[in-house]
Amino acid sequence: MNRVANKTPILLSIIIVNFETPDYTLECIRSLYKNSPHCAFEVIVIDNGSKDDSLGRLRREAPQVLCIETGANLGFSQANNLGINNARGNFVLLLNSDTKILDNILDKMLEYLMASPEVGAMGPRQLYGNGKLQLSWGSFPTLISEAFRKVLHYRLSLNDLKIRDYLEEKFAGSTDVDWVSGSCFMARKEALTDAGLLDGRFFMYFEDIDLCRRIKDVGWRIHYNSDITLIHYGGVSAKRNMLRVLVEYRRSQIYFTKKYYGFAGVATLKWLLFLKYTFYLVHSGAAYLRDLVFASEAKESFAKLLLSKKTIELVFSRYPQDVAKSLEKA
Repeated sequence: MNRVANKTPILLSIIIVNFETPDYTLECIRSLYKNSPHCAFEVIVIDNGSKDDSLGRLRREAPQVLCIETGANLGFSQANNLGINNARGNFVLLLNSDTKILDNILDKMLEYLMASPEVGAMGPRQLYGNGKLQLSWGSFPTLISEAFRKVLHYRLSLNDLKIRDYLEEKFAGSTDVDWVSGSCFMARKEALTDAGLLDGRFFMYFEDIDLCRRIKDVGWRIHYNSDITLIHYGGVSAKRNMLRVLVEYRRSQIYFTKKYYGFAGVATLKWLLFLKYTFYLVHSGAAYLRDLVFASEAKESFAKLLLSKKTIELVFSRYPQDVAKSLEKA
């Protein structure tokens, strides 16, 4: 079913943000219609300032979806908000373009929310394309928990079966959690409205954690359900400019910490980042000079050097968004 008439009652609105990933977005749409929910639904694709042929391909190859063109890259939060503001459903699914819908998971997610009136939003178990488990849920981050989470993420990337089995057992079935990933995030529109939608100051990263926190603050619960599984390939659009992505991650981390932990929290974070990236700056600078002299290829060491430099700039900048934007074409 598509957006054929404004008077058609819609239960579920599915929002996909596309940024120069037409192949993945179209494959996601195909999987969605192949495994579509047994209810009235609409699909809204926000083309977030793509400079390739994304918009033309989407309109030619997926005419059943509503395509909205932003004209510029607004970031993940603002693009999704545009979709939410155009959504007609009582339930909203935020879905990354690099995901694959399996079987009847949309029906299962809807049924779960409809049977759980206290739950404002929920997320499924997510696997990478190679079958490895993703950390798509968690507790609200602190400096200590973020460090621990990075260790878990690294161990899962190595396919550590002990860690995977521990997480699968501890979070089996449906579980109350602090947040679930925005890559597949189904929520009541009422809960989104109560919380105030996504914070547009998060360009990418931490926006889903922030939204979940505000949903919980107004009285709703967040659930992770491991009985429902989705494929999420992960980071497809980000891979073309990993340097900016890494700086954007730190920018969002700084903003999130300032928002919820105040001056003391953000000062501690900035001090730790300064120490860490000053060490990296010295180390990567030496590696870059060595590569210039002894190696034919110095791109990797230069990228690490630039990342360290830009992160230190970010720590001290009054306008951190400008530091990130300076890397648009890096």
